[in-house]
Amino acid sequence: MGIYAHIIKDWQKHDPEKVFMDATKVCYTINAMFNFGNVKMFFPDGKLKHTSVGIIDDKVSSSKANENQFIFNIQGVNDEDIELGLDKDLDYLVPNKRLCSLAYIEKVRDSNTELIFRFAYEYLKLNQDEYFWFEWDYAFSWNDMIKLKKLPFNKNWCFINPDTL
Repeated sequence: MGIYAHIIKDWQKHDPEKVFMDATKVCYTINAMFNFGNVKMFFPDGKLKHTSVGIIDDKVSSSKANENQFIFNIQGVNDEDIELGLDKDLDYLVPNKRLCSLAYIEKVRDSNTELIFRFAYEYLKLNQDEYFWFEWDYAFSWNDMIKLKKLPFNKNWCFINPDTL
């Protein structure tokens, strides 16, 4: 697979520090390691531009051979992108919500879809007006995640059209 999963939300409500804190809460809840190297980039005005953390399933070894992990990237709002209208690029998913990808997971693989599901479920539980979107047309809402949670786990859950749940 090797695709990216995005958290999309209204850019006007985005607070990268809150996303960071919510990710720490989620990792605690799902018993995953939260590996933060304190590397941050900032916009000229001092606002956070980008940071990333490693999220590793705590049930397995944290060695490089462990593929049940992912990198979670958190971005700040780039005003130049908003001026170009990039907050309308995802209107086909949820019309007129002014959604942007402001956090994303590198890379979705067969070996980490269960960890990503646990992360997405708990993250959306905290942020029910946001969506988890994969680099194709499927965006999962909090209600979609509730429906998926009731089903037996399918490692290909991110390929299931949520409209068919």
